[in-house]
Amino acid sequence: MKKLLLTLLITLLVLTGCSNKPASSEPTKDVVIGMIGSDSVVWGHVAKEAAKEGINITFKSFTDYTQPNRALNDKDIDLNVFQHHVYLEKEIESHGYKITPIANTAIAPMGIYSKKITSLDEIQKGAQVSIPDDITNGGRALQLLQAEGIIKLNDEKFPTIKDIVDNPLELKFLELSAANIPGTLGDVDFAIINSGIAVDAGLIPTETAIVLENVTTDPNNPYVNLIAARTEEKDNPVFKRIIELYQTDEVRQLIVEDSKGSSFPVW
Repeated sequence: MKKLLLTLLITLLVLTGCSNKPASSEPTKDVVIGMIGSDSVVWGHVAKEAAKEGINITFKSFTDYTQPNRALNDKDIDLNVFQHHVYLEKEIESHGYKITPIANTAIAPMGIYSKKITSLDEIQKGAQVSIPDDITNGGRALQLLQAEGIIKLNDEKFPTIKDIVDNPLELKFLELSAANIPGTLGDVDFAIINSGIAVDAGLIPTETAIVLENVTTDPNNPYVNLIAARTEEKDNPVFKRIIELYQTDEVRQLIVEDSKGSSFPVW
């Protein structure tokens, strides 16, 4: 009987000891973020801060603008951070993706770059220009050319080269994936490149662009870049915390420094 009581007492003490242990921390929350190229300084900082709270952020890099939204919709990644509102709206319209913007990040102006000319006045008749092949960024590039008085477009909201109504210099357009355009600078007369991609390619937009697009930091500007999630997860508390870690004064400064002053935080 004494042996039985001793066994019960030991068991009770063990159970009591277990109940007094602090609750185990929540399992690490894994979040895969898709992007075009890299954004290692800014997002590396966010990932480091998130790790302190048990949020494990990893990155998947894509080379084609058509890939990150498909990957997000198909649940291959959890968030993506490569596009502006106009592009996402067009993707949803074209593919029926169930994707929702959950936060703004920054706006990166388009710029005109060249290794052959230093001024728009030097553009020769028949010059070749490379522009993005997606309808929103390609249209934005054409609108930049129109703003500079080089071509004239009709009133189409998302213009393509078919919407050029006046091309006095008879420019020849080479349409490519936006991420591949910097590689054409040695072959074309000039190229139109988004500042984020230009920085990834080693260019300094504020120093090397012949012209930079005039942009505003209005949060409602349709060309502001964003963080996107699947619609069903737009209220995910982990994502909300990532947004809080991103939208800080420290990250604001990192964006400006990493982009050499050519991208502007918008939140």
